[in-house]
Amino acid sequence: MSPQEVKQQNLVAIYQALLQLMTQKPMAAISVTELCQAAKVSRSYFYRHYTTFDQIILAYQEQNMLHYLRQLPNQSQVSLADLMTHYFELTQTEVATTRLLIKNGKLDVLVQTFQTVFKLLIKQNRVSNPRGMHIFEEPYYYEFFSGAVVNVAVNWVQRDMPEPPKYLGQQIDHLAKYH
Repeated sequence: MSPQEVKQQNLVAIYQALLQLMTQKPMAAISVTELCQAAKVSRSYFYRHYTTFDQIILAYQEQNMLHYLRQLPNQSQVSLADLMTHYFELTQTEVATTRLLIKNGKLDVLVQTFQTVFKLLIKQNRVSNPRGMHIFEEPYYYEFFSGAVVNVAVNWVQRDMPEPPKYLGQQIDHLAKYH
C-alpha cells in the first residue's frame, strides 16, 4: 500500500471511530487515547497529523465533498444551481452524520468545509457566474455565502428534508442573484 493510501485509510478509520464515539457521548468527553484505540491508530499518528478533533472532521468532510463533486459533469463550468443541488444531494446522503455533527455543535466545521471547497471550485473556475467573477473578490463574500448555504442545509435537515435537493439548489441560485 502506498503512503497516500495508508494516510487515506487512517483518516477514514479515525473519522469513523470519532463518529461512532460521538453517538455514545459528547465529543468533549472523548479522549485522544480512546479515539486512537477505537480507530486502531497510534497516538503519535494523531499528534503528527491533528491537534483537534475538528481537524479530523474537516479533513474527511473536505475530501468527501471533493470526491463527490468530481462526479459533476465533466464540463469546464457548472451552474450554481447544479453545484448547490449536488451539495444538497450529498447532505441528504450524509444526513445521519450531518445530524450528529449538528448535535455536537460542529456547525462551524460544516461552514468551514463548504467554504474551503467552494473557494477551490472558484479558484479552478468551475462555477459559472453570469454576473462575473468580481463578486468573489468582495470582502466577506465567502463567509456570507458559506454560512447562508450551510444554514439552509441545517434547517432543511432539521425539518427532515421536505423539499428535494434540486429545489434547494434552485433557491440558492435564485437568492444569490440578489447579492
